[in-house]
Amino acid sequence: MVMRISTIQAFNNGVNGIGRNYSDVIRTQEQISSGKRILTPADDPVASVRLLQLEQQQAVLGQYKDNLTAAKNSLTQEETTLNSVNTVLQRIRELGVQAGGGALSAEDRKSIAKELEQREAELLNLMNTRNARGEYLFAGNLGKTEPFTRNPDGTYSYFGDEGQRSLQVASSTTVPINDNGKRLFEDVTNADRVLRSSGVDNPALAGQIPPLPATTIPAVPSDEQRVFMSPGLVQDNDTFNSTFRAGEPYSLVFVSGDEFRIYDGSGADVTSEIPGGGQIDPLASDGNVINFRGMRFQLDVVLQEGDNEQDLDNLLANTATPGTPGIGTHSFTLAVAPTEFAVTRSSTNASTALVSGGTISNQATFNSQFPTSGVVLRFTNATDFDVYAQPVGASSTPIASGTATAPGTFSVFGADFNIDVAAAAGDEFGIKPQFQEQRSILNTISQLRQALESSPTTTAGNLAVRDEVAIALQNLDNGIGQVLEVQTEIGSRLNMIETTEIDNEDVTLVNKSVQADLRELDYAEALSRLSFQTVILEAAQQSYVKIAGLSLFNQLR
Repeated sequence: MVMRISTIQAFNNGVNGIGRNYSDVIRTQEQISSGKRILTPADDPVASVRLLQLEQQQAVLGQYKDNLTAAKNSLTQEETTLNSVNTVLQRIRELGVQAGGGALSAEDRKSIAKELEQREAELLNLMNTRNARGEYLFAGNLGKTEPFTRNPDGTYSYFGDEGQRSLQVASSTTVPINDNGKRLFEDVTNADRVLRSSGVDNPALAGQIPPLPATTIPAVPSDEQRVFMSPGLVQDNDTFNSTFRAGEPYSLVFVSGDEFRIYDGSGADVTSEIPGGGQIDPLASDGNVINFRGMRFQLDVVLQEGDNEQDLDNLLANTATPGTPGIGTHSFTLAVAPTEFAVTRSSTNASTALVSGGTISNQATFNSQFPTSGVVLRFTNATDFDVYAQPVGASSTPIASGTATAPGTFSVFGADFNIDVAAAAGDEFGIKPQFQEQRSILNTISQLRQALESSPTTTAGNLAVRDEVAIALQNLDNGIGQVLEVQTEIGSRLNMIETTEIDNEDVTLVNKSVQADLRELDYAEALSRLSFQTVILEAAQQSYVKIAGLSLFNQLR
């Protein structure tokens, strides 16, 4: 079989061959000029897909790098702020120690209170620090909400949340970039959790200490008080919660001039649990320390002019029946301090209604339903209100509703409150429980300042200041410890950021190396290939010229 090729076919084949060879030369020249082996996905489909994956990974690594920078900046600012907070707290502690000096006059204490007031304001400003984006550093997830505000009564409230913002800095690693103020400055263990009676006329003891009748408790004028008892400091939180709470209220009763008894709520004598078995030295100049079920109390006996220190039995015990130990004039009731409530009124309220009080009427309901962050009551009319969990945002929905008829008492999740006059639609009231297990640093400082400002000159007043100083120092130590703990965590996070930066840089280098292997051109191979392709192109061109000159007409003579 003979295949015939027409002249036009011969021409077209030659032209196409030259074109292909020319295209190969041009592509190789483009590769050499750009330095890239792959100019289009068609050059190497498998390598092109792999390069696309590596470029996406590189973009993610770039975002991680930006996140690491943002996290480092945020944590560095927080660390700097907490260093300042710690410096202020240390100075406040020094002032507290100074205020505890027994030789200070009322004016000396007021002078210390003046500096405390300035330090208190400085601390409030530090706790409301903003970051470079204008967000509050210690507001949790509510960066636009000022976290700490001072209430009209001088106490402080926290309006942030308990959230913590985080940034992803590696494929499976996130780092917290802030700490909320509730954990840092609000949830500080409070050493002052026990209420005690005045210690003079204590009818609460009636019937609790069998078999003595209530008539054995004589009424004594307050100016005849000889024994003073400190509020008590929590020394062992676990023991306090497990044993002290179980037996409250307790009654501490002097049965002689140098001996007392403690009875629990059921009337059982538990004095044997106290080191020393209730024996004290009434004339001890530095008081008598009582360690009992996780608590530390101090008893001070202060004799007045004309007192006979040789007749302390009559002075302190004052028994109902001569020669028989009984309930003395100096007795105390000890019980865990109840939960208090901070109530705030919105400045935009249309009515003059005030919500006050706050007592727990149903402990089980309160424990299970009342939000620890507090609630906001929003009245829909003069008597009906909706309850929102704090903090309240634009998307918040009511969690309950209720009715408050003025004047009168109403209940919210097991807690009772009072309202004086009818509210107006749109009125809002904030209610925040003040749990005695914690006391904010600012409230501790505020209470200490107010105690010093009162500048008492009586024996009872001086001892009260001493006790308030002891409580403040213990709470300040707890607060400083909490700040230091968070600073340690921040240091750990900064160390993790540093190592993650190094790891990400290593991955970035490997990524770029693999991309280079896939994309970049081998110049020696490309130049050799270009030379070969150029020879082929020239040969094709010369061959085409020769073949194009062949024709049957050239054979005619």
